Amino acid sequence: FAEPTQIYRFLRTRNLIAPIFLHRTLTYMPHKNSKSTSEKRKVFKLDEMLSRVEDQMKGDPSAPSTQSGHLQLNFTGFFHTSGTEKTTQNSENEQNSAILEVLLVKVCHKKRKDVSCPIKQVPLGKKQVPLNPPVVGGSSKAGAGAGCPSLSIPHGEFQPGNPHLVKSYSLLFRIYRPLGREGQGAAGLARDADENLDVTDDIPSKRRRSSCHREDTEKVYTSELTVFDKNRRCQLLDGEYEVAMQELEDCHISKKRATWETFLEGKKLPPLETFTQGPTLQFTLRWTGGAMDKAFTPSAKPLTPRNIVDPSASADGRNAATQKPAAPTGTSGVKDQLSSSVQVKKEPGQMEPQKKLRIYYQFLYNNNLRQQTEARDDVHCPWCTLNCGKLYSLLKHLKLCHGRFIFNYVPLTKGARIDVSVNECYDGSYAGNPQDIHSQPGFAFSRNGPVKRTPVTYILVCRPKRPKPSLSEFLESDELEVEQQRPYVSGHDRLYFHKDTCLPLRPQEMDEDSEDENDPEWLREKTVLQIDEFMDVNEGEKELMKMWNLHVMKHGVTMLAKGEGHFCYFINVEQWGPRLLEMGLFQNLLLHLISLHDFNLIGQASVQAAMLRLRRLRQRHLAAL
Repeated sequence: FAEPTQIYRFLRTRNLIAPIFLHRTLTYMPHKNSKSTSEKRKVFKLDEMLSRVEDQMKGDPSAPSTQSGHLQLNFTGFFHTSGTEKTTQNSENEQNSAILEVLLVKVCHKKRKDVSCPIKQVPLGKKQVPLNPPVVGGSSKAGAGAGCPSLSIPHGEFQPGNPHLVKSYSLLFRIYRPLGREGQGAAGLARDADENLDVTDDIPSKRRRSSCHREDTEKVYTSELTVFDKNRRCQLLDGEYEVAMQELEDCHISKKRATWETFLEGKKLPPLETFTQGPTLQFTLRWTGGAMDKAFTPSAKPLTPRNIVDPSASADGRNAATQKPAAPTGTSGVKDQLSSSVQVKKEPGQMEPQKKLRIYYQFLYNNNLRQQTEARDDVHCPWCTLNCGKLYSLLKHLKLCHGRFIFNYVPLTKGARIDVSVNECYDGSYAGNPQDIHSQPGFAFSRNGPVKRTPVTYILVCRPKRPKPSLSEFLESDELEVEQQRPYVSGHDRLYFHKDTCLPLRPQEMDEDSEDENDPEWLREKTVLQIDEFMDVNEGEKELMKMWNLHVMKHGVTMLAKGEGHFCYFINVEQWGPRLLEMGLFQNLLLHLISLHDFNLIGQASVQAAMLRLRRLRQRHLAAL
């Protein structure tokens, strides 16, 4: 079971990124496409699409724009305990508070001329947050009171004018914490010492004095949180947050010096002690906006938790119960949805999940060893985590989408059991176009222009007489029928190779007879280039050698061995005669034929017949002029 499971997990991830089809369009999942769009279609007008988008871009409050909602941030306080810096209860409000600056960082897409991704920082505002507020019962008094500093960020800040400009959004927090008198005195002594030592600094004195003054009076802590990643997925949920802050000098850490931390007994780990002693910022986050919450607020639980009934499913059940009469006991739930008002008889083996349906998966090893899993109270597919909604849809999905296994449905008193075994007869070979396997990158999708394809037919739609949905089709049959996958590809799906070069035969070469091929195009070009490189022959001899070699490659050397040389020369004269006369190669051809006669390759009759044909051709050529 391990190998098919890994394959289906990989297919699940790939289908999430680039889905091949939508599950809500399948006939055995009618609940997936339960949204009624008939009312919207009646009032829909194509001319209103542009005005609707323009209203959203302008921020019209009457338009159904995403800018009506907000991201609400309520800051509890800034916590930092240090042994050298102490805060007193008698200090002023400025000593018990810190300045918080929030910026929205927009990472844009990199263009060709850019070295790195351009970053834009939009200031959202500054707030005065309490410093080390007292904590009572796990929550601070400042966070519980109504005077908690808050910041609202409209949804329009996360909606760019062009969606291709901004890649990700993140929030940058900066804390400006004032130092105490002791800290200021120590920093002042250090500043005087530095000024006495470093006199010939290239930095302007005004800038150096301003930076030293800022460092002496306050410390800056920063932290960054990602709101939307590059895939437009929200990373922040509603809840309470505690963010670890870092000093501005210690923020830039070289990636080359990153090391792994080990958990040892008695060793203090700075990353873990940051939330107990280090600087942290506490705040609560909430997405608001009414109807637009679902579009922006991420889902904390993508799957329905076990032992908990889905509220949406229960609501749909209540609505369905109010719209149609109750079905008699024993009626199939699948048929209830298809025909709500028609009462059907009870069929054996039918069961519909009601309040809580406990599903057991029993894995069979060689029809002997059995392993049963724990009960599941949902109808999610164990391999691709798809919420099927109903037991019938789950069984249909398992049978059609996971053909490497064999599933048998066994009804139980308070649930169902699904027996899973490996399908030994599953054909896992490639059933598509064989040229796609050996094609080079960029050739499979015709990037170099239109290409000829092999005659392969893909059956995309197959609509036989569909039977009524019933769970009895998933029961184990008494007959020993081997489940085999029906091939969905018909046509010429074999791949052939050239006899001499062992290269795969391309689709445009299928119509040519390749049994006696001796002159592929690349070999003819290579032969011509090699003859052009000869240095001890003249141009006329080169042209004659090209014609003769290409002619022999085309018709084969076996014609000479079988005594068919005279026929070969007749074809040569008829084919290349006008070109020979045009280039003045009459004498060169005669010398070439005499050389072949000296080696006893051809006879005198062949030489005389070839030259006679060439003389007649020359006479006709001169008469035409």
